[in-house]
Amino acid sequence: MFDMQQVGSRISKLRKSIGITQTGLADRLGISFQAVSNWERGVSMPDISKLKELSEIFGVTVDEILGGGTHSELVRELIEKQPVRKATREEIEEIAPILHEAQVETLLNGSDRCEADIDMVASLAPYLSQAYIDRYALSLLNKYNTFRAIGRIAPFVSTSVLEEKAAELVKRSGSLDVLEPVMPFLSSELLDRLADAFYEKNGSLSSLSPILPFISTAKCNAFTELAYREHGPAGAAQLAPFAGTETLNRIAAETLEKEGIAALTPLLPFIDSRILEDFLNNRTH
Repeated sequence: MFDMQQVGSRISKLRKSIGITQTGLADRLGISFQAVSNWERGVSMPDISKLKELSEIFGVTVDEILGGGTHSELVRELIEKQPVRKATREEIEEIAPILHEAQVETLLNGSDRCEADIDMVASLAPYLSQAYIDRYALSLLNKYNTFRAIGRIAPFVSTSVLEEKAAELVKRSGSLDVLEPVMPFLSSELLDRLADAFYEKNGSLSSLSPILPFISTAKCNAFTELAYREHGPAGAAQLAPFAGTETLNRIAAETLEKEGIAALTPLLPFIDSRILEDFLNNRTH
């Protein structure tokens, strides 16, 4: 990356050479003097639009402010809207923090590896527009029909794109496992609907295991109650780590009442100890 300390030092020297204060320079740039102070202390870098203004105020080239080299040349070419040469991933990553999104995308599209390299897109994702990332993700999803194709950029893809493809891929594959790479980024509302639809179609609570940590507590409570009605305490215990305490305590109390302590064993790690204590106290009176 650019050496911010050195860039800051050059800005400071150039400012002093024309005899203006940090506040004076800030006023001419339409920014706060704290921003200028941060540049000169090497805390941050001017973005590309401010670099152009600085070069005009100081009467120097952008290359002189940035210290020269291939990275400086790329920035100058972008400022002057010259045809930009192909850039390497390292060069783009170097200058991305001071560029606008469209400029990063221009460099990315013209790079040696172009859009086909997901590693490059993932490393530059914080500097790319949402529209660009979503288009790129959709192109991969439409090509490969798996969320694993976008695993590295999944945190940056919009929820609407992920959820649009989620229902489609679950239907296509007949499995909830296909959602595994993106489950943390899907809404509980969508996952609740998918869980309902999947159970209605397959009639198997065990098939919901991939999705259980991510559905809502209310939905998990409903499935836990269902598991209890169908398979008793052992069935409820399979969903218990994701269910609410109130639901589990109610199931435990009913189990004690109907079947006794022995039947409660599978649920003991998940229930409130007071349920068992109250039951034992009532039996001793």
